Amino acid sequence: MRDPMEVLFQAKERGVTLEALVGGLDFPDGTPTWVLTFPDLDGVRGLVPASEAGVPKELMPRFVGQEIRVKVKGIDRENGLAACSAREAMAEAAERVLPKLAGDPERVWEATVRCVVPGDPPKLLVDIGGALAEVPRREALVSLVKTLSEQYPPGSRVRVMATRVDPQTGLVEASVRKALPDPWERVDFRRGQFISGTVVRTDGAKHVFVEPDLAPGVLGLAPYPLVGEVSRGDRVTCAVASFDRGSRKLRLRLRGRLA
Repeated sequence: MRDPMEVLFQAKERGVTLEALVGGLDFPDGTPTWVLTFPDLDGVRGLVPASEAGVPKELMPRFVGQEIRVKVKGIDRENGLAACSAREAMAEAAERVLPKLAGDPERVWEATVRCVVPGDPPKLLVDIGGALAEVPRREALVSLVKTLSEQYPPGSRVRVMATRVDPQTGLVEASVRKALPDPWERVDFRRGQFISGTVVRTDGAKHVFVEPDLAPGVLGLAPYPLVGEVSRGDRVTCAVASFDRGSRKLRLRLRGRLA
């Protein structure tokens, strides 16, 4: 049976990157620190302080429960602890991945969702082969009515296309929408067809914008109902008045609200 601390020691000596699970977030001396567990290494823990996390400390709680890659920087055999760096593992991955992203801008990549970064507007943070990439809200929204958090649970897989790569700073921006087929090209509505959908927004008491359940990412326009009220998030049924894929126009008439 192998000694877990010896495995960590050899990883440190050889500079090997290890997979670990962020099992918790602690605050020794007031400093946010990830507490790690390692697959198949029972009885040992890894510690990653904020300075070695590779992400802003305010985002560290959002990584709890996720798998990350780390470099072992030191070990404490007596207490079964390993000082680790996610920042160095990310930097090493970026050196390998960024040239590939920059050299093949049309390629679609598999990525792991890390978290939604709060802001106005918020954005998505994804992991492409160990390198972190930001996805602006407008490039992440597939459904127009669901929030980023609803669409992208941490740890889920998503396909992206790199839209900006700066090897000097390590900044990568990516798009989910560009990696997907155009939603308008995947649907075909007919006049008189009845469909269900969700109200995305209203334009005062004049227009209602509806995202059909059959076509996430497509926005239909309906007159505001003469009787009753509707608001964002309401589930509705509609009749298709007209559909023009070329001009990206879907005209609807509201027929009722769903419970």
